[in-house]
Amino acid sequence: MYLKLLFSARMNISRMRMFKIISERELPELVIIIGIANFRHRIEALKEISQFLMRRKIVSKDYLRALIEREERYPTGLRISRDLAVALPHAHIRYTLKQALMVALLEHPIEFKCMGSPDKTVMVQAIIIVAVKNLERSTKILRRLGDLLSKETFSRAIWMKDSDYLLKLLTSLCSEDCQLKQSSFSES
Repeated sequence: MYLKLLFSARMNISRMRMFKIISERELPELVIIIGIANFRHRIEALKEISQFLMRRKIVSKDYLRALIEREERYPTGLRISRDLAVALPHAHIRYTLKQALMVALLEHPIEFKCMGSPDKTVMVQAIIIVAVKNLERSTKILRRLGDLLSKETFSRAIWMKDSDYLLKLLTSLCSEDCQLKQSSFSES
C-alpha cells in the first residue's frame, strides 16, 4: 500500500512539472493562460493540456477524445519561420465550457504533423489552444492569431519564452471582443 501511494505521489509531482503556469489574465469572457511545458511527444502533450483544461473547468470530459481525433484528421503543426513552428490543436466548440486561449511554451520541441501536409512533420516550440463557445468568435480569434503569428515580435517572444510580452500581445488580440476587468489594471 505504501509503495502504491509513493508511486502515485511521484506521478502527481511529475505531472505537475509537465505544465507550469507562468502568466494568466482573466478577461470578462476569456482567460489567457501561458505556461512552460515539458512533454515527450504530441499525444502526451494533448492529454496533459486537456486534463489541465478539464481541471480548470474550461473544457468538458470529452474534449481529449475530440482533440486527438481532430488532430489526427486535420494536423495543426505550422512552420512560422525557419527557426520556429507551433501547433494549433483545437476541438469543436461544443466541448468548451469556459472560453480560453492557452499557450504552452515547450522546454524541448516535439513533433507534430504539418497542417496541410500530414505526411510531413515539424518540431514545434509552442502549442496554442483556442477554446471558445462561438464558431464566429473562434474564426475571428484564429484569423487574428494567424496575423499575430506572422509578426517577428510574436515569434521572438515564443522563442525567448517571454510570457509577459506574450500576455500583452494575446490580450491585445482579444481586445476587440474583450475588455480587461478593472482588477487587471491594478496588477502592475
